Amino acid sequence: MHPIFLAILLGAATGCQAPATATNQAALPAAAPAPQQPPRETSPQAAPPAEAAPETAKEADKDALREPAKPKQSECKFLCPESVDLTALVEAPPKPASAEHAKDEAILLWLQDRRTREDESRAWRSLSFDLTWFDEALDARLDPTWYPILFRSFNEVRNDVSLLVLELPESFKRERPHANPAILPSLPREDAITVSGKITLANGYPCGPALRATVFAALLANLFEDRKDALMERAREVGFARTLGGVNYPSDVRAAEQLGTALARQIIAGDTWTKRKVELQDELAVIAQLRERRPKPVEPEPATDASKPAATKPQTGNGSPK
Repeated sequence: MHPIFLAILLGAATGCQAPATATNQAALPAAAPAPQQPPRETSPQAAPPAEAAPETAKEADKDALREPAKPKQSECKFLCPESVDLTALVEAPPKPASAEHAKDEAILLWLQDRRTREDESRAWRSLSFDLTWFDEALDARLDPTWYPILFRSFNEVRNDVSLLVLELPESFKRERPHANPAILPSLPREDAITVSGKITLANGYPCGPALRATVFAALLANLFEDRKDALMERAREVGFARTLGGVNYPSDVRAAEQLGTALARQIIAGDTWTKRKVELQDELAVIAQLRERRPKPVEPEPATDASKPAATKPQTGNGSPK
């Protein structure tokens, strides 16, 4: 019986293994479908470059933050920072404990006590300073769609000046007036600015808006000499708005006007500006024509004495009185 029992057991074992083997063979095609395999093989290969790109960008950002924000010569059109000696064009700001600094603070406090809402509103309008700020002074409407070369030129000048300010020596660094708790600005505080994608502390000396306004006005005066006085007066309004709003000291503005005048003189003497004026001839001619067509203001007639009869001219016809 023992051999027979052993044979039955072996036969049962053989019969149990056959269905299991058949089941496994039938399940193989469903477990590993051929059409889905290629995407699995290609996606791991494409993933590493996509994941590595953000890391590379982060490292580049870190390197950019470590390096000081210095302008490149190729970025400048009319002014080259390497050729401008700022210490020769403008003196260093007053020391914090000096009498001139105390005078600056006294002027800001005096303006702060007396400025009206109308004054503050006028100061706020100066925040939108651009080339159109000089429309009234120029007696013409400036529009970037009408005068693209003009606007492109002044945008390049603005960029040059902003890059140049980054090169100010360490001795020019000066805190903003609101470092004194008694001075309460009515304009937004400028603790940091972005120039060419670089974030830097907003130095108050010299006053940036007044600097740009002075340069713009001087260059426009070079193009429209008959409006020089009105243009420069309009530029001074930007500087006054900064002191009225309590965000710049008066000496900040004076230094900006001094430096702006010197920089504009250098731009005008350069070959790039001379060539650009040739490119601007057509647009300047259009501005001149539109200015000529504008109606002139009617001057009031001089007042006459009502007690005296108005003089009348004798009327004649055909050479003989009527």
